[in-house]
Amino acid sequence: MPSMKIHAAALLILGSLGSAGSASAQDLRCDCTSVVDTCTAEVAARGSFLEVKTNKAQCSRVDYFVDGQPFVSVVVDGEDRQDWPARTTNPKILVQSCQVCRENSPAARPLAPRAPAAAPAADGGEKKFEPLLAAQPEYPAAARARGAQGHVDVEFTVNAAGMVENAHVVASEPRATFDSAALAAVARWRYPAVPDRAPQTVQQRIEFKPDVARTGAVAATLRPVGPRNECMREDTVYNYGESVDVGMINVCGEPLHVYGCARGTGRYAERWVCNDTEDQGSVIVAASDRRAGGRVTLAMPQGSRTFTYADSFVLSRAPNSQYLWVVCAEQDTGCRGNARDWTRSVAGQPASLDPQDRSALAIARSY
Repeated sequence: MPSMKIHAAALLILGSLGSAGSASAQDLRCDCTSVVDTCTAEVAARGSFLEVKTNKAQCSRVDYFVDGQPFVSVVVDGEDRQDWPARTTNPKILVQSCQVCRENSPAARPLAPRAPAAAPAADGGEKKFEPLLAAQPEYPAAARARGAQGHVDVEFTVNAAGMVENAHVVASEPRATFDSAALAAVARWRYPAVPDRAPQTVQQRIEFKPDVARTGAVAATLRPVGPRNECMREDTVYNYGESVDVGMINVCGEPLHVYGCARGTGRYAERWVCNDTEDQGSVIVAASDRRAGGRVTLAMPQGSRTFTYADSFVLSRAPNSQYLWVVCAEQDTGCRGNARDWTRSVAGQPASLDPQDRSALAIARSY
């Protein structure tokens, strides 16, 4: 796989999408609004993920392009992985910059609570150790052609950083048909990061079933409900000086609703400003989707409403600031309702408010 090294100037390149996920050890340790040094970075494609390495153990922000698409990774201890839905076998990778970030002192860092693998639930049972992001597997072409379905039981370890390690197949039906697809998907999962948590062993069944009624083709099903945050990637960034427009694109097969919040500008400075595809009257599909430009009628709390299929969603933010989003499948009314409540509770609030505190869903955030 190709990789490229450069020595980066101490210039803060306007960011793009980093590892989609919620607050982590990097968020607590790294302050990348302050650049203290330069570094050398190397990025290499490793199948379903991008391996990012730097020559410094300190927090580092790496800006790079993969086949022209912008990415950002915040790297600690010299190495990180970035989810990447591989589109080409030999992607062109260009590292734009590598900057060493100021590190928060241990005394200044918020203390993260120890998260057990399971906790008592309201009904007296155990609360499952759930991923923040669960990438959907790709349905193998051969299995799709013959309409095969089945499942794979995968066991893996979740480390303190929330990353999956040592994934292996425990059982599968039919044997070996979906094993590789399941392992590739699980490798991209991300769990809550808790620095002092012991490694957690998790076993998960991933089912592969035809979904002809919805897509007209065989599709992999992992979770019937919940956020699809990993399905949105940053495409283009337009810097207008006082504000920045970020174009988001759909990299999954299903139509999606996107709900986003970002720090505002002008009279909305230091406030969260939120918008979503529902307000815009659109549903986001992939650029190559034949449904783009077409219309669909969906159920809403106030009754049915017609939406237009579009191929992008634009978020506006203040320069050098984060933006956040929640993504829901168009038919996932529960996810959409929770995401709608989230934007309403965050919009207009001070930027010091952590939006995750107002959300029943895991939110994704840029750097």
